Amino acid sequence: MRALAQLISSGRIQAGMVAFFGNIIPFISPAAVALITLTKGLSDGLVLSLYAITPLTIILIYATDANTVVTMLSIFTVFCVLIGSSIMRLRSSWQEVFVFIVVFSAISTMFVSVFFNHSLVALENIIKEFFKDSQNFNDNLLIGRAFLLGVAGYVIALTSIVSVILGRWWQAMLFNPGGFKLEFHQLRFSSLFSVTILIGMFFCEFFLEGYTSWSSLLSLPLMLGGIALLHYSVTLYQLSGFWLVGFYLALLFLSPLSIMLVGIGFLDSIFNIRPKLISHIK
Repeated sequence: MRALAQLISSGRIQAGMVAFFGNIIPFISPAAVALITLTKGLSDGLVLSLYAITPLTIILIYATDANTVVTMLSIFTVFCVLIGSSIMRLRSSWQEVFVFIVVFSAISTMFVSVFFNHSLVALENIIKEFFKDSQNFNDNLLIGRAFLLGVAGYVIALTSIVSVILGRWWQAMLFNPGGFKLEFHQLRFSSLFSVTILIGMFFCEFFLEGYTSWSSLLSLPLMLGGIALLHYSVTLYQLSGFWLVGFYLALLFLSPLSIMLVGIGFLDSIFNIRPKLISHIK
């Protein structure tokens, strides 16, 4: 990873090549945009983002209806990372970055719904046919426009968050060793922000029919807060790195674990758990 970060930072041509061809590997192109934006500013990041979206634009021209939506989501992700990284560079606030990413992701899906409606309908039909052919198909399963847009927003937001975090990690690796670890371990949101997120999740889950996927989109910041507290705890108690490996493997296969992380992130924003963990050791 260090070698890749050094290559991106070594010059515009090298960074452009990584951004152009990095679409083959998840997160690489937007993370390269994040690194350059964080280290050199918005204008350099904008130039690099053009390299990143060039192959996506070519794909968009020749894409079928369903693939058009997926390609547009990738393009929106690049620009979400660009502006999110610029906010991080200017404000050094993960809360502001995450708020922007969630809002931008929601707006992007609305844009796709309005201007690429025909392509979105084609994608809806493919997904519905897939579930109808499934042995576990449930007639009551609601996969409508609102649900699909929420999933699209979640994909943009998750990819953008991971890319900005990866870019920030590369930046620290090159210019401030250990800085990202300290910064990430202290990730915590304000009580007002967390309560607002929780209320939004509650309404999407129980009062707005077909909007359960939007609850997942809103939950991302608090889930990251829970993950940050977990990393902090592992370091504080000097536990083996295998704990984190096991945790991430469990996160992939046990969906209730993500709900627990949201709860932990919320409780940490209210009660500030870190000082209590330190006092427990003493």
